[in-house]
Amino acid sequence: MTVAQAVKKYKLEPLSPFTSKAKAKELNVDEVLYMNVQKNKYAYIVRDGARGLILYTDELSIYTKKYKGTKMTSLEP
Repeated sequence: MTVAQAVKKYKLEPLSPFTSKAKAKELNVDEVLYMNVQKNKYAYIVRDGARGLILYTDELSIYTKKYKGTKMTSLEP
């Protein structure tokens, strides 16, 4: 999957520099490029050193009210 396809699929939006730095510190990555946080799911595209561009996604289960587990997908530029 490319970055453009991920942005379109998850309806991601670019971040302001201040928000990007704060989220990067929170997620312990180099840089957060795009983000979409909704009521029960979230998605981030991050740049993290040697691993390159990664898509983080997670979803809240409606039955257990807990997150299912973060999925990390490598992206092509």
